[in-house]
Amino acid sequence: MKVVSRVKFPKTAETSEVYMKLDAGTFIDFPASNSQIILSEGSTLSLNTYFNSIYEKFYTKYTTLSSLYYLLKLEGDFEVSAYRERYEASTKELILTKKLQQCQLSDDVKIFLPELKQSQEAGRIYLEITCLSEQGLFTEGLVVTEQEKHRDVSLGIITCTYKKEAYVKNTVNAILQDSFLHDKNFKIFVVDNGKTLNKSDFEDYRVKLISNRNVGGSGGFTKGLIEALQEGVYTHFLFMDDDIELDSEAIYRLFSLYEYAKQDFAVAGSMLDLHKKHILDEAGALYNKDFDDEGNLQDHPFKFARLKHNLDLRNSNSLNLLLLEDNIDYGAFWFFCCSQEVVKTIGLPLPFFIKIDDTEFGLRIKENFESGIVAFPSLAVWHEPFYAKSPVWALYYEYRNRLITNAIHRSFKYLEIIKRLTQTLIYYLLIFDYNSAKMMVKAFEDYMQGPSFMRTHDPELLHSWICEYSKSHKSQNMLTKSISNSDSEQITKAGTLQKLVSLLTLNGHFLPKFLISDETAVIRDGAKKRDSVCKGFAKKRLILIKEHHLVSYQNELDHQSGINILLDWIKSIIKSSFKWSYVTAEWKKAAKDLTSVQFWQNYLEPQNKTESQHPNYVKPREAA
Repeated sequence: MKVVSRVKFPKTAETSEVYMKLDAGTFIDFPASNSQIILSEGSTLSLNTYFNSIYEKFYTKYTTLSSLYYLLKLEGDFEVSAYRERYEASTKELILTKKLQQCQLSDDVKIFLPELKQSQEAGRIYLEITCLSEQGLFTEGLVVTEQEKHRDVSLGIITCTYKKEAYVKNTVNAILQDSFLHDKNFKIFVVDNGKTLNKSDFEDYRVKLISNRNVGGSGGFTKGLIEALQEGVYTHFLFMDDDIELDSEAIYRLFSLYEYAKQDFAVAGSMLDLHKKHILDEAGALYNKDFDDEGNLQDHPFKFARLKHNLDLRNSNSLNLLLLEDNIDYGAFWFFCCSQEVVKTIGLPLPFFIKIDDTEFGLRIKENFESGIVAFPSLAVWHEPFYAKSPVWALYYEYRNRLITNAIHRSFKYLEIIKRLTQTLIYYLLIFDYNSAKMMVKAFEDYMQGPSFMRTHDPELLHSWICEYSKSHKSQNMLTKSISNSDSEQITKAGTLQKLVSLLTLNGHFLPKFLISDETAVIRDGAKKRDSVCKGFAKKRLILIKEHHLVSYQNELDHQSGINILLDWIKSIIKSSFKWSYVTAEWKKAAKDLTSVQFWQNYLEPQNKTESQHPNYVKPREAA
C-alpha cells in the first residue's frame, strides 16, 4: 500500500472552501490541530474542491498510476459517492456510490475507484460523504494505490531568504512537522542572503543553513543548488521563495508524482493570492506574450501572460478549467521542481540577481526536454501578490534581464525593442514618474555593455547603488490608499487632439512654467479601464491610483528632469543602433559560461572583491 495523497483539512476559515465544502449540517472547529468534521443526519461533506480533487487527467498522462482507492476514517452511517467532472461535459458523472453502516474510527473504510481513464475521457474525481445517522465523524482520508513505485526520489529543497525570518521558519517547520514526510528522503537548504538567521534556528539534521552574500534570489537559489549538487544524493531539486505560505501536502504529492512518473518533467507550482486565499493568480506563464482586450494571445517582447489568472477556486467551473493544460514556458521559483538530469543538461540559473531568472531557466528546460514543465493542479503555495510589492528599483532588473533573455532565446528586431521601450518611457514621463524612467534607461545601458558587465560588477554593491538611484527624484511619494478607486467613478477619456497636445508637450514638460497650474490630477489605473494620462496635462501634480495596489503614488512635474531623461534615452538609442547585433550575439554566446559552476563559484565568492565598477557608481550614502 502506498499513500499517493491525503484528504487535507482546512486550518483556517478563510481557506475552508479550497479544501472542503461544508453545508449547514457539517461543522469543523478552527483552528484545529486534530481536525475532524462533525456531520448531522442528512448533511453532506463535499471534496469537490481545489486541494481535494484527484486530477485524473494529469495522473494518467504523466504517471503510471491507474488504480486508486480511498481509505477513510468514519464514525456513524454514511453514503459515499464519487463523481467525475470534465471540462467538456456540462454535468457531473456518478462513478460509484456505497452505503456504510456502523463505521468505527478504529477501522479504515475502503472506497475503490474505477480504473482511471485516459485522454479525453479523463477528468477530475472527488468524493461526497452524506451522513445517514443522527451524527457522524470524519477524521482522515488517504488516497492509496497498490501499485509499486518506479523509483526512489530524494529531494533537495532550496529556499533563499533576505530578512524574512518568520516566513522561512514557518515553511521549514511545516515540512519537518509533517509526519508523512518523515520517511521521505529530503534535505532543506536555507540560503540566508541577509545573514539574520542562526544555526540554532534550525537544529534538525535535515536542515542546512548557508550564510551568503546578498546576491539576490538567483544567487541564493544557485548557492543552495550548488551545495545540494555537491552532496550528490538528490534526484530532484525544489526551489521555494521565502515569502510563501506552504501546505506541506504539496511536497508530499510532489514525491508521489515523481515516484510514479513516466518521463522526466519539471513541475511548476501554482500561486494562490496570499490576501485572497481562494484566488488562483497563476498556473504557469508564457513569455513574450500578452492577452488583448478580447482575451487573445499576442506577441509582446516585454510582457508575460499569466495562465489561469484570477480564477475563483470556490467555483467548480474554475476547477474543471484547470483540466485544460497549457503548454507553459516557465514556472516561477515560488515552487518549482526539476530533476538532477535537467540541471546536468541545461546548467545553473543566470546571474540575474532577481527577476526573470526563473523565466529564463524555464525556457531552457522547454527547449531541451520534450515533456517540459507541468503545472500540476493542487501543487500550489500562497504567495504575496504582485500588486502588493512593486519597488521601483525592481524595474531595473525587470528590463535588463528581459533584454538578456530575449537575446539568448529570441532576437527581436532592434526597431521593435526600441519602439516598445520608447512607448514605456513616454508613459513614465507623461505621469511624471522619473525614477521608473531612469531605471529603464539604466537597464538598457547596462544591457548594451554586454556580458562583461556580469563578470566585472559586484552584484551586492550594484544593488545598493540601484536602490539609491531609484530614489533620486524626491518629487515622487507613496501615499496610503485613502482615495477611492470604485468602478462606479467616471473614467475620463481623451480626444485625438487632446492626446496629440499632451504627447507633443509631454504633458507640460515643454511648456513654460507659468502655464503650469498648481493643481493635482487624479488618474485611476484599473485592469480593464484607465483614466487618460492627459488629465495630468499642464498640472503641477498627479496622483496615480493603481487597481488593487496597497498604495497610491503622487508625482510632481519637474521640467528639467523629464527633458534630461528623454535626451539621455535618445543618446542611448543612437549609440546602441551601431552595436545592437554584436551585443545581442555576445549575450547568446556567453550564456553557457554564465550558467556554469565555475563562473558561479567565483561570482558568489570573488577572489578580489573591489568596489563596483558600475559607471557613475557612488557609495549609497553619497547618492543624490
